[in-house]
Amino acid sequence: MDDRKVIIRINLDTLPMRLLVLGLLAMLLVGLVGSVAWAGEGDSPAERGRYAPLSQGGVGRRYYLTSAATYDGNDAPAACAAGYHFASVWELLDVSNLTYNSALGYQHATPDMGDGPPTDTEGWVRTGYLANYGPNVPGTHNCGGYVSESGSHSGTVVELPSNFAAPGTLIGSWSGSTELCNTATRVWCVED
Repeated sequence: MDDRKVIIRINLDTLPMRLLVLGLLAMLLVGLVGSVAWAGEGDSPAERGRYAPLSQGGVGRRYYLTSAATYDGNDAPAACAAGYHFASVWELLDVSNLTYNSALGYQHATPDMGDGPPTDTEGWVRTGYLANYGPNVPGTHNCGGYVSESGSHSGTVVELPSNFAAPGTLIGSWSGSTELCNTATRVWCVED
């Protein structure tokens, strides 16, 4: 029987070899960190949920409905607390990726409220449409860009409906309607 052994020695005493080994280790570390960060960015909320599920109060941009229902159409843009702004309906469209700020926001005094947003409570919302004063068309009428408090102009309000099967003007989870610009109501706010 032949007991010969093959011994391979790698000499790391030279500077180029040390730099090569350190470079390889650094690339491995960057690749690992990058793949973990990239894994949470799927193409849809359902895919992202496999890696980093959202939880109420945990992550996601925060939003709320003002507690006071005292804002007419031209007061809405200045209604939100510091760090928040008057929300566009498109910023609020997918509430599953948002966290309701119950410390700032309006809450019904009901046992089924939890920490989420209230239902059947409307608030002014930006539409993304040109300044328009016309009557009763949710989405296009916006108190002239929320500068009017006239009783002959209208603006868009949205709410989360409590009747999940009711037909109506639905935008995603939201139900839209209009109010006269001189109507005091709440305002939807979203984190900057």
